[in-house]
Amino acid sequence: MSFTDPARDLLDRGYATIPLPAAGAEVLAELRTQAARFFTQDEEAKLRHGSADFNFGYRPYGRQYSVSPDRPDMNSSFVYWADDPTAIPGREADTVAPFLKALGAYWRVAADAADQMLAGLAGHYGYHGDLHFRAASYLEINWYLRDDERDLLQDRHEDGHLFTLATSDGPGLEIETDGQMRQAAVTDGRLLVMPGSVLTTMTAGQIPPLYHQVRNHHLEQRITVLYLVNPPFNQPVTPYVAGSGQDVDVAALARTSGAMFGLPPAPVLMPPKA
Repeated sequence: MSFTDPARDLLDRGYATIPLPAAGAEVLAELRTQAARFFTQDEEAKLRHGSADFNFGYRPYGRQYSVSPDRPDMNSSFVYWADDPTAIPGREADTVAPFLKALGAYWRVAADAADQMLAGLAGHYGYHGDLHFRAASYLEINWYLRDDERDLLQDRHEDGHLFTLATSDGPGLEIETDGQMRQAAVTDGRLLVMPGSVLTTMTAGQIPPLYHQVRNHHLEQRITVLYLVNPPFNQPVTPYVAGSGQDVDVAALARTSGAMFGLPPAPVLMPPKA
């Protein structure tokens, strides 16, 4: 993959798309298969693979919202941090082990893509720091529930990270461009890059967060795979643009961004093994 200047599309359009390698497409297909098998289990089985604070593993419907707690996102989720399956309760059980194997394989594909994106951003801004994003980044798999009443399965929001690499197996994602919400046009074999407010802080507002929502198309099944990229949580982070955000604790900002969705502070983890 080549990312000579990934910031250009983010600056000009507010988002970007990047190619997924052929091998990555196969890994993604397997992840979707295993995700469907996991999420179609009964609730009791799934709950055995979630942490008490909902940071790791299964996150049931009602635990996360985009704007207001009285309008929870119409999905359940599974969260996989730092390519570390040991954080998932009951990880060796047959009810989750194949899913974790698929998550690990795709995590590494997405991390490589994120690494290239960050290298391109660093080149654009002449940035010489190393963001060490892997220990602070995670996969989130969203399994959407069928609902006949809601017009939006997720309300308009931004993700609150550096950026998100997103892909879905069905329509619904809408992004805000020129002040209007429009269907995200992302062809097969590509990932959508959605900048978050942490990147806005890092660039002194040059790259604004991409607001987005999920339209209800009344699908029987919809799976979204997100790779959410953060700067390290356990050390000072220098912004891309000199003089911007110097009085802002970027690491703390990234670690606590989930509060706007009803989530606890992100965990501070050791870097994943090479």
